Amino acid sequence: MHRLTTGNRRFARFVAVLAVFACATAAIAATGQGRTDRAMTPRSTQATTTITFAHWASSTVETQLLRQVLDAFKKRNPTIKVNELVLDPYPTQMLARFAARKSPDVFYVDSNVFPDWLKQKLLEPLNPMVKRTHFKTNKFFPRLLNAFKQGSTIYGFPKDWSPLGMEINTSMLAKVNGKPPTNWSQLRSLAQKLKSANAVPGGRPLCLDPDWARLLAFVYQNKGSFLNANKTKATVNTGAVRDAVNFYVGLIKDGLAGTHDQLGVGWCGEALGKEKAAVIFEGNWLLPYMQDTFPGVGYKTYILPKGKTRGNLGFTVSYSMSRFSTHKKAAWKLLSFLTGKTGMRIWTSKGLALPARNDVKPVAGRGQLLQAAGYSHPWQFAPGFADVMTIAGNELQSVIKGSESVSTMLSKIQSAAQQALAGG
Repeated sequence: MHRLTTGNRRFARFVAVLAVFACATAAIAATGQGRTDRAMTPRSTQATTTITFAHWASSTVETQLLRQVLDAFKKRNPTIKVNELVLDPYPTQMLARFAARKSPDVFYVDSNVFPDWLKQKLLEPLNPMVKRTHFKTNKFFPRLLNAFKQGSTIYGFPKDWSPLGMEINTSMLAKVNGKPPTNWSQLRSLAQKLKSANAVPGGRPLCLDPDWARLLAFVYQNKGSFLNANKTKATVNTGAVRDAVNFYVGLIKDGLAGTHDQLGVGWCGEALGKEKAAVIFEGNWLLPYMQDTFPGVGYKTYILPKGKTRGNLGFTVSYSMSRFSTHKKAAWKLLSFLTGKTGMRIWTSKGLALPARNDVKPVAGRGQLLQAAGYSHPWQFAPGFADVMTIAGNELQSVIKGSESVSTMLSKIQSAAQQALAGG
């Protein structure tokens, strides 16, 4: 075997050291290069989901407030883009979009049209999302939430609400040393005192309209209703409804109340503002109107007088989701924020509506109205009742004009209601 000389051995060791050094340098370079490549590679951005939100616009102030709520949602959910859609006339345009399978993901549903839209299977059941996200439903006033349920299935959450209140001109009340009436008898007695004292010159003590959206509160107070509890039978032509109508219409016929037309104004809120009526029955929407339009008129809001029982109407609207939405997860994030504590607090902060949640405080002056949460009935009937209420409104006007009897009116409405329930 060939043996290495001392010089050769030294040279071999030197070559070996160089080889090891070269390998180590290459490894370090490779590692550094990897780090550099990763550092220079841009991070992939999260995909943005776009959903559509539809609503109607009642006023500029309301629209601006709604956009504040949407801005708050966008800050918390930067990967969800919300396209806002303002529709007018709302129900017509919504139904057209449903028919074209171009419905928005989240939208308003008035309690009055909810039975029809539910029957047409346009709304997404929300229970699975409620369960998955642990969304608390017990914070909503039960009667309002029930307006958007079928059995135990929830199809929407109320965004706000208002019952009717009794608003009284304080100076006119003082003229007769009167007290706010707490029952029907006291209401009629106060109206008679106001009339006798001419406390409402050029007007009437009360403003009452030919509108079942006012009269029906008195029907509920008299333990009457348009439908039975299961909404399977019309109960219009009954003694409870008849007596309530006779009381309401009797105030007008006896000169103790007038319709807004008779008082020469656009609605009863204007009658209070122009001091054409001392007592009216309107909801939360009256308060900002009076503050903006008639700030100098003194009045107070009280709960409705009691009949045989407490009764009132609850006007409410839900946020619901389309059954055809392709972005249900993102849509639920928006819907649950809008009806959650934060979203509802922003939405009701100006007093334009009352919170539908018991953990959101209303603005000052709404305490009397909130008392009705436990006994208000949703402004809602059954599928196909839009035409029934049109008939009912026309018949009520005929009764007030004296061209038709109460009994004839109730008989006609009963027939129309029963036909609607039968599906025809």
